[in-house]
Amino acid sequence: MNEHERGFLDFLAEPTRRRMATLLELGGKRRRDVRALLDHSVRLHPLSCKHLAGSDADAGAVAATLRKLGAPPTCFVVSADSDLDGRELPLGDALNAIIAKGNGAFVSCIPGRLGFYEYEDMKSSYLLSR
Repeated sequence: MNEHERGFLDFLAEPTRRRMATLLELGGKRRRDVRALLDHSVRLHPLSCKHLAGSDADAGAVAATLRKLGAPPTCFVVSADSDLDGRELPLGDALNAIIAKGNGAFVSCIPGRLGFYEYEDMKSSYLLSR
């Protein structure tokens, strides 16, 4: 488990946090299970997430908000999409590949402090900050 994945755990509520931590610690052999959980609504800690809707949830707006809050040019992605999972990407590219594509994904900008999560349902975008 890397620092971005550890940081993701900080945004989760129990018991989701405990389950995700166990799977991430098991490494590669359980990575598919981690990716599958991302597709469905994981329980986010209510004090560290803000639901985004409408134009605030499009890739450009999310990128601008994250940059305003201190996001660096690149981010780390944990995604149900195996082509994106575990990659470091430019922030805008990652968000364009994730938002409204129907796959669950977590974007880590600053481990445990700033990120974005979206799951497969419509209207499921969340700004994560602590």
